[in-house]
Amino acid sequence: MNVLVYSGEGTSRASLAHTVRTLRSLVGHHYDVMKIDAKGLTAEPWEESTSLLVIPGGRDVPYTRDLNGAATDKIRAYVAAGGRYWGICAGAYFSSDRIVFEVGTPLEVQGARELKFFAGECRGVVYPGFVYDSEQGANAVGIQLIEEQFGGDNLGFGETRVYFNGGGYFVDAEKQPGCSVLAWYSDTESSEGRKAAMVACQVGQGVALLTGVHPEYDPAHLDAGNPEYGPLPNVVSQLLETDQQRLLLVRSLLKKLGLKLSQPEVPQATAAQDAAPVALPPGAILGIPDLTPLYLASVEPAYTTLLAHSLRSIATPEGLIKEPNDTFQLIASPQHAIPVHTSTLSETAEGESEEKVIKNLVVCHDGGPPASTTPQFVMNDYFQHLKKIRPATQNFTFGNSLLYGEVVSSTQTMLDKNFTLCQHLPTGFVCNATIQTAGRGRGRNSWISPPGCLQFSMVLRHPFQARHASAVFVQYLVALAVVESVCSLPGYEELPLKLKWPNDIYAEAPLEEGEEPAPEGTTPRMVKVGGVLVNSNFSGSEFLLVAGCGINTTNPNPTTSINHLIRYHNKKTGKNLALFTQETLLAHILVKLEQMYNTFLHGNGTGFAQLEQTYYKRWLHTNAFVTLTTMTPHRRVRIQGITLDYGLLKTVGVDEQGRDIHGDEFRLQPDGNSFDMLKGLISTKL
Repeated sequence: MNVLVYSGEGTSRASLAHTVRTLRSLVGHHYDVMKIDAKGLTAEPWEESTSLLVIPGGRDVPYTRDLNGAATDKIRAYVAAGGRYWGICAGAYFSSDRIVFEVGTPLEVQGARELKFFAGECRGVVYPGFVYDSEQGANAVGIQLIEEQFGGDNLGFGETRVYFNGGGYFVDAEKQPGCSVLAWYSDTESSEGRKAAMVACQVGQGVALLTGVHPEYDPAHLDAGNPEYGPLPNVVSQLLETDQQRLLLVRSLLKKLGLKLSQPEVPQATAAQDAAPVALPPGAILGIPDLTPLYLASVEPAYTTLLAHSLRSIATPEGLIKEPNDTFQLIASPQHAIPVHTSTLSETAEGESEEKVIKNLVVCHDGGPPASTTPQFVMNDYFQHLKKIRPATQNFTFGNSLLYGEVVSSTQTMLDKNFTLCQHLPTGFVCNATIQTAGRGRGRNSWISPPGCLQFSMVLRHPFQARHASAVFVQYLVALAVVESVCSLPGYEELPLKLKWPNDIYAEAPLEEGEEPAPEGTTPRMVKVGGVLVNSNFSGSEFLLVAGCGINTTNPNPTTSINHLIRYHNKKTGKNLALFTQETLLAHILVKLEQMYNTFLHGNGTGFAQLEQTYYKRWLHTNAFVTLTTMTPHRRVRIQGITLDYGLLKTVGVDEQGRDIHGDEFRLQPDGNSFDMLKGLISTKL
């Protein structure tokens, strides 16, 4: 499920960045936090896959211009049907029955609004001094919480400070039917009475949270030295004093909206045979953790020596590799001091929150670092298992060299967005991590990285002249390799791992205590456990591919994992199949992927045809009926398979009785389309 944050014209880049960052840190283990623009809200079928829609701070007038009509109709219907909505500052003005803003000034805005989640007037600004695109009117304002509105959360405080810049208050909120005041502005009582800072409005079966203040703002990423904040102690220093309260407040607000939250502490493993629970770095749950050093090692020391020489050729005399997206500091060995670099928060052109810090790259010439240095992924255990399972009759390269970091921004971005660096890496080079703070998925998706999720990206040089083996099939090969690396092992054949077109990995969900199995002849409940992303660039006569993958390995949440499936299978069958570690699963995937890729590229010259039946054996869609919403009118079709030239999904139109309509064939590209199995819909991907 998705949490959508509006990013169309009028949104404040700062509010958008803070909103996305805060949501990913608090609910990103359960939801895909992604941006959506006015076109997406208007034309795309986003409602069924959305758990929360957020309209952040910015300017109400562009929101009204771009969203009035079809988009607001869809938003209202979504919330009324049980959806959840959060309007922040300008998003709160936009969501009220009427806005009254800065009357009598050049900034004046008045008028009715369409959403009307709050049935009264939102009037502002509460505190004077507001200036668009400026921090001059920013304040650390006090708010008084209505503690009974936060249920049994026992926040431990009744008043706190949050960021404010231009927000309004909800007039006579306590008198409005279906509206609950969550917090009042402190010290603003006038002849009109107290001023409501946050309200929750019942809208049909759903709920709209409206906040005139900005609880999503993280003061750690505000510049206290900005003169617009005034001399110290200033707005930022005051907000920092109460930031833990702010985090608890936002958690409670999201909980009130019914969202699943990342736990403050990592639960212990439920079985002694499981891998040790992941001990997250400070801030991993309540905030974004700091990035950790990257360690480079190889299955043979000679590989590391050659690779280090290649990297030094693109580094400055000080050992800095300066790339468009990242800068890396080469560290000669684990025995050398690792410098501390100052991190900054910047925004991309799309308004994304992005950590910018020099990344330390530690070269380990004699194997991986000690297990005590990287306890969540022991590189030497991985290399030993890799050598153990590789057939001696074949030559292997995938996974020979590995770059591991406990906390990284994104394994995919570090390789794909730093082209010169990537050109100096050998085919089969792998980058993996325990935690990603900005992981990437297909389309606009961000890859969620719960503790226990194996996540890696691999460099693959694919020859352009291999016409029989189109690069588009690499995404299919990686997904198939994940499933085959587990289900082809003796004893593991019956594990219910499956492929969902185009590049997701699904599993039959283990039954909960007391849950009845699906009736015979019906499809059991399937849940996503992994996904694949492949990015491509041209380099000479070859495609320079970066294949990324994330697969839930040891974590039972947010859906299920491979080890949870194995444990459930053992309980049902009485078997004692061994669980995987991150190290062993990565080794198995890479060996299987290299074997399949070599068959695909160098086999009998027919490319994916050699693996077609294996793919169909594992996928979920044989003869499935779906509706194509990518065309008007929508068409009911039957899935036939995948074309062997460019990997397109083959479908044929059917009549009302489900019979094929001769000649009524449709081909769908894997990129740009989304497959909702539960509803049997294929639509344009957001």
